[in-house]
Amino acid sequence: MLLLILSVVLSDWFRGIILSFVTLVSMFAHNPQTTTQPITDLRDAVIELSAIHQEQESEAPSISSAYPLHRGIVATVFWVGEPEGGGSSEDNALSAWDDDWQRNYGGFDDPQKRNGYHPIGFTPKENPFYLDLPYNDFDDEGRRKTNAYRVIPWANEKQWGPRESMMKNRWVKLIRNGITCYGQIQDAGPYEYDDHAYVFGDGSTKPKSTLANNAGLDVSPALRDCLKFNHWNNADNKVDWQFVDAADVPAGPWNEIVTTSQIHWR
Repeated sequence: MLLLILSVVLSDWFRGIILSFVTLVSMFAHNPQTTTQPITDLRDAVIELSAIHQEQESEAPSISSAYPLHRGIVATVFWVGEPEGGGSSEDNALSAWDDDWQRNYGGFDDPQKRNGYHPIGFTPKENPFYLDLPYNDFDDEGRRKTNAYRVIPWANEKQWGPRESMMKNRWVKLIRNGITCYGQIQDAGPYEYDDHAYVFGDGSTKPKSTLANNAGLDVSPALRDCLKFNHWNNADNKVDWQFVDAADVPAGPWNEIVTTSQIHWR
């Protein structure tokens, strides 16, 4: 009978039940009036302890991302199709990994003419919640950087193809004034492309570039609106950010369209 009962409750939390059982037996040995219903056999004890343990599990706090949180980082706004000049150091019709970024996105991601989180006139083919960070795992010659496998935390989670970026499409959690949004990395910058000490550090290292109020990332118009930025490019638009695994991204407008495309170089 004992083996039958134990086989019913055997699970990944069996150890917790046994520890709780020892506590309960000790409690009843000293005070048999601690419950309104006497526990008459081992089966009743196990059932009650199982219910107690399930209640404790349901009250456990949720697990946050294991990646470091970077606090108080200035973010500027960029967009697909943004021309060079006027605050942009490069032509954003292309990205670090896509020579036809604007075409593959579906058009010009107008930062002023908006339809909710989308530009007016079309539905993006790729995620409008995008951003960049100042690290590219490829050099200007299209070769994987020698430091990529050393500095990128998830570099060894799979075999990467010769034209598969470890950075492109990675998810990032962003927080501003209590508002949390999520986006996917689709470019490298601003201004720096190998700032691994900041991007993959413990959160204490600030961006290497001092331009644009020491900006450490660019965010899309959709993320700008989601995070409720104060204007576009100023020192007030500071965010906390951290990498997150795709499985930990909650449902929201940021995953209605998810980008899966990889490197597209001509």
